[in-house]
Amino acid sequence: MKAVLLSLLPTTENFGVKYIHSFLLSKGHHSTIIFIPRHTAQSKKALIDFIGGAERPNFIGCGYMSYEAPFAQFIGEGIKKAFPDIPFIAGGIHATINPEECLQYADYVSIGESEYTILEIADTIAEGSSFTHIQNLAYKQKGTVQRNPLRPYIDDLDSLPFPGHLPKNAYVFHKNKIVPMSVSLFRQYTRYDGKAFNIISSRGCPFSCSYCCNSFLSKLYNTKKLRKRSPQNFIKEMREVLAQFPDLILMNIHDDCFLAHAQEWHEEFVRDYKKWIGLPFIVRSTPLHLTDEKINILRDAGLAWVTMGLQSGSERINREIFHRHASNEKFLQATRLCHKYKISGYYDVILDNPFETDEDVIQSINVLKKVPKPFQLQLFSLTFYKGTEIYNMHKEKFGGAEDPDIQNYFGYRRTFLNKMVRISPLISEKMVDYFIAHRKRLGARILFNSIYGFCSIIIEPLSFFYLMLKSFRNSVKLTLKISLPTFKTKIRERLMDFGSDFS
Repeated sequence: MKAVLLSLLPTTENFGVKYIHSFLLSKGHHSTIIFIPRHTAQSKKALIDFIGGAERPNFIGCGYMSYEAPFAQFIGEGIKKAFPDIPFIAGGIHATINPEECLQYADYVSIGESEYTILEIADTIAEGSSFTHIQNLAYKQKGTVQRNPLRPYIDDLDSLPFPGHLPKNAYVFHKNKIVPMSVSLFRQYTRYDGKAFNIISSRGCPFSCSYCCNSFLSKLYNTKKLRKRSPQNFIKEMREVLAQFPDLILMNIHDDCFLAHAQEWHEEFVRDYKKWIGLPFIVRSTPLHLTDEKINILRDAGLAWVTMGLQSGSERINREIFHRHASNEKFLQATRLCHKYKISGYYDVILDNPFETDEDVIQSINVLKKVPKPFQLQLFSLTFYKGTEIYNMHKEKFGGAEDPDIQNYFGYRRTFLNKMVRISPLISEKMVDYFIAHRKRLGARILFNSIYGFCSIIIEPLSFFYLMLKSFRNSVKLTLKISLPTFKTKIRERLMDFGSDFS
């Protein structure tokens, strides 16, 4: 049985598709994974040529998010026209939330967690049987959408094979062709030249923030259960990848909340991590889970960066709109702990929120000016994804929103207050207060725009470099090793944005 699995991310770092690919291989099926980082008419043509020129697969699967959905539809329609007898299966969070939409161009939709669903499809095709009975599948029957019952979440994450850094049987769209993924091409299409390894130790999130897909998934599965790998299994994956790529310099842990693990779990992890890995690492957390005890032992093992969300400095917005329950003081306490242990902070703020007033945004600025410097901000434009709680809230109050399939959630509006949020880590509290108080004066705005330009072009990159240096324990050599690939990654992502046109 032969499967072709497609990843539409601009990089190779697609957890979902890579996990399914390795799962199929571990069960004796032949699986090919194809990375399509550029979304163009030529990439669709190259994909169709590849499928037609090689041994034809028994099915094609594609996992994607909402901003990739227009291209998924574009290639899905092309595949169905060229190969009407090959089942095309849509998956990922967008298909999970919007199965009816995806069934306009896909034969089937795999809803939710899909390792065992796709394995059953492969087994059933190999047996020559129909697979419309398989759990998690949605499909059309006589024009009506049928949805099969969900299978439970996978509890034993240690039973899953590792997705790998550079997967076996991997291909990539490169120079208008689908070609085998060599190590050099892998480095070209992987962020930071493949020198940072992305990994997860858990699935799920203990919270259901209104803007996040977890608010939909917790209702779909009727649980907020956080499923965890053992520390031993987690370290084993790192060791295997480090043996394959000894030039790795960073572990990027992508759990929604890595600090949600119990203290005992962290103690086991730290013991083995210091023994076998010893590289700096990045984690994501919420303010509620960041404690002195956990940060202390993780810093000793190499914790370099913490990504954490403020989202809004308005506690009204956080509580009533975002359904987040960490107070501003709790957030500030967490940032002080990061500063105390010399851990670089990367803090999320959501902008362009129609539920916010100017005073709410000013509250965010007032919180940020109290955060110990230096730190970096990651700014998002609020996006309303169908199926999330905030989508329904927005629809009820405002009647609709911009299509998330085409909205760039990093593309926030350059209003005065948004720009003030951005440079609040880079200027003094007195300057922040002055510009807020005099924001309606022409002279103050002219001065502010000059300072904003200087900060965003000069000070912000220098601040980031300093934080990188601090995170690598003041090692200039290691800092340059990751800073140069970081710069290349940013340039490449900008060029890919310009190169994505399939209309």
